[in-house]
Amino acid sequence: MLCDLAHNFPPKVAELLQRDRGLKRNFREESVTDMLMFSLVGLQPFGVTVDFPDEPTTGGDMEWVFAAPRDINGGRYLRIILQAKRAQFANTRGGYWYYQHLDHEKGKQASTLVRHASSSPGGMSTLPVYIFYHPSSALSPKTALLPAVDGVNLVFAHQVAPVVAGGCARKDKTVEAWRGSFMRLSDILCWPFLSVRRPTGPAGSMGFQITGGPASTIPFTPSFHPDFVAARLQRRLETAGGKFPLPADLIRRVSAAEGIPVELQRAIEGNTTAQDRKELVRPRVIFTTQISRAHPSYVRAVRRGSNVKE
Repeated sequence: MLCDLAHNFPPKVAELLQRDRGLKRNFREESVTDMLMFSLVGLQPFGVTVDFPDEPTTGGDMEWVFAAPRDINGGRYLRIILQAKRAQFANTRGGYWYYQHLDHEKGKQASTLVRHASSSPGGMSTLPVYIFYHPSSALSPKTALLPAVDGVNLVFAHQVAPVVAGGCARKDKTVEAWRGSFMRLSDILCWPFLSVRRPTGPAGSMGFQITGGPASTIPFTPSFHPDFVAARLQRRLETAGGKFPLPADLIRRVSAAEGIPVELQRAIEGNTTAQDRKELVRPRVIFTTQISRAHPSYVRAVRRGSNVKE
């Protein structure tokens, strides 16, 4: 279901944003982000929890946390803060698509996002990412050398911050300038389901009833263990192309953290308090898996030096 959303949501975004072509006012990034959050609400049986703050103060438009609460030493997690930008059309000779506010406040927004993430806010290990929204007219299929321009694409914020520092020229805001660095939504959200022992509590399980035989339930869990997510993002970092290279010190820095904070653990268990919600500064999605480092698939992945098959 989550992978279906990762593939089907971007075309819907492109269709929605296409509708404001020619209007004096465009749909804002917040509209698409809200759509994405609402789309994820229905996936709670698959280990997905959505929380909204009482009074968002921004810094990033949303955060995603991949968590393995059943793992040893207090569990494992990886948090990603996402800053959204939508593409606009420059109606000049030939025309082109660009991110008008990519260098918002002369790049201060990007540098603040990277610096904030690097500080492990709230004691939580965090990776900053930009999420770009494109209308249908801006889309392009994958080529031999370039990724596809989808309704939704992702770029590491560490690539953006140095480019927009102090403000940047229009040519450095174009979709084509950033296309070589694009990741797809499915790069983060598409994971196979794996069998696990019958769950003894909540924490993201899904039971499938087998018919035509003895009544029994075989539990499965999504395989987005934070270590697997970190490994996949690490590979994207090491192979990132495009016009704007990644800072050398970012390579080999994506890793999950040990010891899930108590307020995050409460959210996973469905026990978020009023104070927790008051302190939440942006919409949050928690992707929870039952997999631990003792799971056979984790052990096999470590042995072959990779993560689960994408």
